[in-house]
Amino acid sequence: MIREVIKFLKVKFFDEEIRHYEVVDFIRRNKLEKTPIVLNVEGKRVAKNFICSRDLLCRYLGVEKEDLCRYLVNLNYRGVEISEDFPLKEVEVDLEELPIIKYYPEDGGRYITAGIIIAKDVDSEVKPSSFNASIHRMMLLGRNKLVARLVEPRHTYLLWKNALEKGKDLPVAIVIGAHPLFLFASATRLPFGKEFEFASALMKGLKLYRIEDFLVPSSEIVLLGRITDKLTKEGPFVDITGTYDKVREQPIIEIDRMFLAENFIYYSITPASYEHMVLMGIPYEPIIFKAVSNVCKVKNVVMTIGSRCYFHAIVQIEKITEGDGKNAIIAALSANPSLKGVIVVDDDIDIYSYEDVEYAIATRFQADRDFILIEGARGSSLDPSADETTAKWGIDATKYLDRKRDFERVI
Repeated sequence: MIREVIKFLKVKFFDEEIRHYEVVDFIRRNKLEKTPIVLNVEGKRVAKNFICSRDLLCRYLGVEKEDLCRYLVNLNYRGVEISEDFPLKEVEVDLEELPIIKYYPEDGGRYITAGIIIAKDVDSEVKPSSFNASIHRMMLLGRNKLVARLVEPRHTYLLWKNALEKGKDLPVAIVIGAHPLFLFASATRLPFGKEFEFASALMKGLKLYRIEDFLVPSSEIVLLGRITDKLTKEGPFVDITGTYDKVREQPIIEIDRMFLAENFIYYSITPASYEHMVLMGIPYEPIIFKAVSNVCKVKNVVMTIGSRCYFHAIVQIEKITEGDGKNAIIAALSANPSLKGVIVVDDDIDIYSYEDVEYAIATRFQADRDFILIEGARGSSLDPSADETTAKWGIDATKYLDRKRDFERVI
């Protein structure tokens, strides 16, 4: 539950009441983009920015940022505890009573942005490995209806399609206000059914509560409902690039039951914010690390802030043979279909300093020998410069092994 970490953070509380469509302007005006906050939105408490930086994520985990990627790579799944004592109180379903925010003027409506959809195969029994947990944006349609963006071919989408093929709706629990590390686990690409165990490993133990046919973590709000076969327009919506994503026909979720903690705290992620970037990008770093480790000795991986932590990565390797840098580029691009560009550097380069990375490009890279271009590849639908396919690139900014002395840094 999000309130459990308030004492762990330096949270700023604001009593001044603001409207749901004033939140982004309030944050910008008060320079709060990197500050954990609790706002008063139309008389309700709204928390934001509880996992808005790499440093904050590392603080939850108790690791240094230089060790984060390797820590996540080596993390072992951990079992969960299950309780029958579901703690939240049931209330009449009325989504309009929640402080759901309209972030930008041309958004299609008010959006739930930190809602974790917990779904399972319609024929599965109730056990932790039967469930998928993932974050989806959901636009408010009315007192008991939402429309969700389901990305093909990810797990929630596949579970929904499977339910439709059997003539059923897909039952779901929507969790809002879970622990930030559970939010991070839900944003991580994992094998089906592993989110609970991964969250338990991150949190060093996880208790789940049984509610009807679902298992849910401690949270502020739980909605039980169904993803139906009915479609409606979803969007526009500002996504990770800070530009409007297009309008699509997406499935309607009908909410049947609603549960709230006493004096609940609603949680919200501002689109295109630092928090959005942390959750979208950092989970890909261990995936890229694993892929590159199959072809060379990888030291670290970081998704870059300038690319919204989504389109570009810097891969640090210990170069042993010529060609390691180029193999690392190919492996990284293969590991993450949304990745557009990769820069590979030696282990004496600080990958958290773009100044140092640019130094490597300036002194260890020749475009006619060390630049890779791949045309016509599958990319991200969020890239406004792409069409049906995208061009991907790689820069091998590593030292030539037969001229190591030429690259020795004196200062």
